[in-house]
Amino acid sequence: MAQPHLTDSELLLAEWYVSVLDYVSRCAQAIDEGNWHYLQDKAGQLQRAAQRLAEVATEAYEAEGADRPRRDAVRAAVALHGRHYRAGRLLHPQGGGR
Repeated sequence: MAQPHLTDSELLLAEWYVSVLDYVSRCAQAIDEGNWHYLQDKAGQLQRAAQRLAEVATEAYEAEGADRPRRDAVRAAVALHGRHYRAGRLLHPQGGGR
C-alpha cells in the first residue's frame, strides 16, 4: 500500500509518536539488560518526546475542518516507520487494523 501524502500536522503527529515508541523500546531493552544508566538516560528522552507529542496532539485536537489530521494517514505512517521498534511492531503491526 502506498504511503499517503502527509500534511505537516500529520507528519508531526507520526514523527513524535514514533519517537515515543522508539524510547519505550529502548527502555524495554534497558530493563532486559539491567542497564540502569541507559534506562535513566532513555526515560528522560522519553519524557521529553512525550511532552512534545502532547503539544502536537493538542494542536491536532484543536484543528478544524480540512486542517484536522486524517486518522488513516497517521496510522499508516506510524505502522510504516514504527516497524523498526519493538513497541511499534507490537502496537501497530503492518497490515493490521481494527
